[in-house]
This record gives sequence, C-alpha cells and structure tokens, in this order.
Amino acid sequence: MARTYAIRSVCGADFALLKSWRTRPHVRRWWDEPDVEPDIEKLDDPRIALWIASHAECPFAFLQDYEIHAWPDHHFNYLPPGARGIDLYIGEADMLGVGHGAALLRQHVGELFRQGAPAVGIDPHPDNIVAIRCFEKAGFAIARERVETDWGPAVLMDRRNMALMAPGKRS
Repeated sequence: MARTYAIRSVCGADFALLKSWRTRPHVRRWWDEPDVEPDIEKLDDPRIALWIASHAECPFAFLQDYEIHAWPDHHFNYLPPGARGIDLYIGEADMLGVGHGAALLRQHVGELFRQGAPAVGIDPHPDNIVAIRCFEKAGFAIARERVETDWGPAVLMDRRNMALMAPGKRS
C-alpha cells in the first residue's frame, strides 16, 4: 500500500518545532546545528521552498527544495535548467527505519516532476549509508561517489523526470 503524506509550507509558527528536531541526535549527526543555517533566514528566499510533512496528522519531517542554478558553481550544475535540489530529515525518531523517508521523497519528487522539474538532485554525506540506501529506494542514482561541496563532503545523487525525456532517449 502506498503511503501518502500531507506536505505544507513552513510558516513562522513551525520554527520551534524545526529547532527541536535539529537538536535531536539522529538529525544533528548529519545536519549542522540549528543556528548555523537557520531555517527562518530561508523563509523569504524565493529560490528555496520549505516544507513540513505529516503522517496521520502528525508532523514528522522537514523538506526543502531549491533552484540549483540560482547558485553559481553549485555542485549540481550538471543537471538541466529547472532542476531542483532537495534536502530532508525525519525529525521524529519513531518514524525512522520503516520506509517513510523513501515514500515521502518519492511523493515530493513526483510533485516536483508534475510541476515541470526535469531532474532532482540530493546530496547525502558519504558516511550516511542509511540515507543513501533510502534515496536509492526513492529512485535516485549515484552520479558521483564523493565530492567536496560548500556544505561539506557529499555523494551526488539524481533522479530524472522520464516523462520529459525525448522519445528514444529513455534508458
């Protein structure tokens, strides 16, 4: 059975929850401290969309997607114009390890594709094997094993919108 999630835009009232999630050990291990890249600074940035995902009316995860080509020399600049980058974490520890990450990512990327994104990139830390496997289950493929980015070491993974590929170019 496919899971579906309610995904809504982040609002100012969500920052306490996001900060709480960012202080939890399973999130903090892979994300900077909350004050390093505060989500509140991204709220009014038109290049970035911030989201809260809920399951059974309970918020459990944060996502952000962004315009890759809005940053000069971004590590995903090999993706076509209109491509989006995505980051996510599951804030609630009891939601880990049961398939929510891959299902949520498939749902959100599907929506980005319906909106016309030709591709989506995601860049987990090379040591975060659980995330890499989760992203593979969501349809992402490794493009580069390890790169140094402005945000630290990463594995570059991407997923292409097959509906936008020219006939005869599908593989």
